[in-house]
Amino acid sequence: MRHQPGELIDRFEILDPLGEGAYAETYKARDTRSGGTVVLKMPNPNLFADPGLFQRYRRESDIARKLDHPGVQRGIDGGDARTEPYLVLEYIDGDNLRHVLRHGPDVISISTALDWGRQLAEAIAYLHSQGIVHRDLKPENVLVTADGRLKIADFGTAMLEGARRLTWKHLSEGLGTPDYMSPEQIQGERGDVRSDIYAWGVMMYELLTGRVPFRGDNWMAVMAGHLGEHPTPIAQLRPDVPPALAAVVTHAMRRHPENRYQTAAELLHDLDHLDDVDPQAFDTSPESAMGGMAMVNSEKRLWALVALVAVSFVGVVAVIITLSIVLR
Repeated sequence: MRHQPGELIDRFEILDPLGEGAYAETYKARDTRSGGTVVLKMPNPNLFADPGLFQRYRRESDIARKLDHPGVQRGIDGGDARTEPYLVLEYIDGDNLRHVLRHGPDVISISTALDWGRQLAEAIAYLHSQGIVHRDLKPENVLVTADGRLKIADFGTAMLEGARRLTWKHLSEGLGTPDYMSPEQIQGERGDVRSDIYAWGVMMYELLTGRVPFRGDNWMAVMAGHLGEHPTPIAQLRPDVPPALAAVVTHAMRRHPENRYQTAAELLHDLDHLDDVDPQAFDTSPESAMGGMAMVNSEKRLWALVALVAVSFVGVVAVIITLSIVLR
């Protein structure tokens, strides 16, 4: 971490480091003007040589200024000049959902799971109404307050509706976390509102069953699962989950985007009217695998594909070297 407690960054006094990643460092800080507590998110300066990253930081800054919802971490922008680029965000006294799940009860009550799922769906609907697709929804990016309220955080890979495509060597537009990535993102597409709905479904599946739908020894096996396997039915893992709720979650995480809820508003409607939801009305038939990695239906074949690509690359390099020697 580049900054230490007690250090002053413009009008903000660093209190404690909160975390460090490839993209940015975050700090708990005190606003010496207002006396309030905030979070400073400071992008890694070594990465600013890449224009794509700088534009991504600008995009996250623009998104932070747009947000004003109880289910979303707010951006705080006083308009002051800064000595270096950073975001000022709402400080939330609590832990992320991953920490809560690891240190909480072995099984989350159905009522709690439903309450959290509805809160998340409402926040997602708000983001989509603002033209924002998060694209990396996961328990690590959801903060839980002391009173049990959930707030979506970390918009480093979020997309503004109509924004141009950004690429840089450390990130891609399909970036996400394998356990929660939608199949279309795994295949390299940018993702849209339905990708967030898919991630919601995966998180709810985990809340209800205690496990993610697709598991493997490595991230490639997990991604292949999203593209070509079928999740174990929720009822088989936890029979006490109401069939209507299980149907809603399963519908949200259908493999092909056109087969899911098309909007978060549709999802919210069903969550608010579970007594009226007919589980038999949903198509639960197995879906066809998606192309590309989905055609590799086992971990062994997947690694064989990787080996083939590597060998092909080495072959191309060898040809180039040979030609360069011959043409000297």
